Amino acid sequence: MNILVVSDSLRELPPAVAALESSGHRVAYVDALTPLPVIAARGLVDPRQADALVTGRLMWLDAEALGLLPRARVIALHTSGSDNVDLAEATRRGIVVTNVKGVNAEQCAEFSLGLMLAVTRQIRTGDIAIRQGLWAARTQTSLDLYGATVGIVGLGLIGKAAVRRLKAFGVRLLCHTRTPDPAFGEEMGMTYTDLDTLLRESDVVSLYASLNEATRHMIGARELGLMKPSAALINIARGELIDEPALVEALRTRRIAGAGLDVFETEPLFKSPLFALDNVVLTPHQAGLAASAKVNAAVRAVNNALAALDGRCPPDAINPEAFRAP
Repeated sequence: MNILVVSDSLRELPPAVAALESSGHRVAYVDALTPLPVIAARGLVDPRQADALVTGRLMWLDAEALGLLPRARVIALHTSGSDNVDLAEATRRGIVVTNVKGVNAEQCAEFSLGLMLAVTRQIRTGDIAIRQGLWAARTQTSLDLYGATVGIVGLGLIGKAAVRRLKAFGVRLLCHTRTPDPAFGEEMGMTYTDLDTLLRESDVVSLYASLNEATRHMIGARELGLMKPSAALINIARGELIDEPALVEALRTRRIAGAGLDVFETEPLFKSPLFALDNVVLTPHQAGLAASAKVNAAVRAVNNALAALDGRCPPDAINPEAFRAP
């Protein structure tokens, strides 16, 4: 059978490549930034012959793209999210979709705290200042996390991992989630509340929610207007959770003090009004890219693809009802 791999990072990970090359299937590799219709049009490889597609979040798989995969039995994502795939259309076509949810939860949680500290303690500002010979900039005030109120939006695996770490900082924890865990909240000393209250009372708001129609642009101009002028907004979840133009305006006018963003509405991000702002820390969707997590994610995705081709429903199937044995 034929496996099409559209990913740069996977090709650089020997354990994943070894699993593919020893599988007995034919494997073709294509650059991650090449959309499926372009792959087909340029004749790089023929996606119509692919029985499995292994890829990441940069590959947009809407109805048009899925139409180019008539033989495909499985789309194996080496990312935790799956919002780049039209799941309803994939299911209709009998294509099982898998992801690697939770594979980098601890690493993402660590990174979110790194962004928090970078923004609240003005680490980026200090770094730039000292490089410019501005030692006096060290007198600028910053927010202490100790004793601050941190609002957690979304309490999945990453959100819980972040809460465990934040507890050690001596913060007051608020949480807004559609799936409260009372026992976990009691253990962490965390209070569940509605989103508006969380926004009004938090010194730092950190987003860990999944993306769906209910959460898309859940942080817009109105919500930003509820936040303290001294507050910071952190997002390592999905860029579409925030109305980006509204955030740019809130940062530009100092309606909020700062932001730390690892995700954006449009990715890759090569041009943005965010680049001109000095009160935002930007990183290129790297929260989960710790070495161990990358290897584990890639190998898990490959194993999901191989399971489907071997006639077994993949363990990480998002839509198991779409699985069809050979």
